[in-house]
Amino acid sequence: MKKVFAMVAVAAGLLFAGNANAQLGINLGYAPQTYSTTYNNGDPSDFELNGAFVGVNYNLPLSYNLGVSVGLQGRYNFKSETTSYLGLASVDVKHTQMLLDVPILVNYTFDVAPLKISPFLGPTIHYALSGKTKVDGNVVGITGSGESNWYDDNAKRNALDLSLTFGVAVQYDAFRLFGGYNMGMMNTSSADNVTIKGTNWFVGLGYVL
Repeated sequence: MKKVFAMVAVAAGLLFAGNANAQLGINLGYAPQTYSTTYNNGDPSDFELNGAFVGVNYNLPLSYNLGVSVGLQGRYNFKSETTSYLGLASVDVKHTQMLLDVPILVNYTFDVAPLKISPFLGPTIHYALSGKTKVDGNVVGITGSGESNWYDDNAKRNALDLSLTFGVAVQYDAFRLFGGYNMGMMNTSSADNVTIKGTNWFVGLGYVL
């Protein structure tokens, strides 16, 4: 996986260095994540997390108004839940996940002065750096805790994922507002008769240097 990210970074750097019209953008935004799990071809159950991201992208012109954007962003997903039982017991559950996303998006820009409107479409590679669930319990003053790793050998869950990304960006001067959707294309479970697919929508604000 490290070789994949290295190849993407080198290719983006070479293209950017060789094209004076390429643009560097800095982005941040909100991106809640949903994982749909299906057992034995039954109805899926959804697990939803909040999420935020920050990253950079190079937009590389190919021809008149057509370009490709190569990006790298870090994403942090999280969710907290607390359950109480008759005031005698409580359980706090915290889910956290850290991801690296590499979007490779073809875009076409429409000049609608003073705005630039750019629909985009392409694949995004996702790689999970970590994923954990921590449980803290309290029963009549007696406390206990435990932690599970989403991606250890027992979890049978793959850190690598791939999605189809589509959306639109609107740029005014150097500021760029964008939003879209990542549709999971891979089953990230290696367990028999279990399918896990991740999807998320996102909205963000960017600044073009």
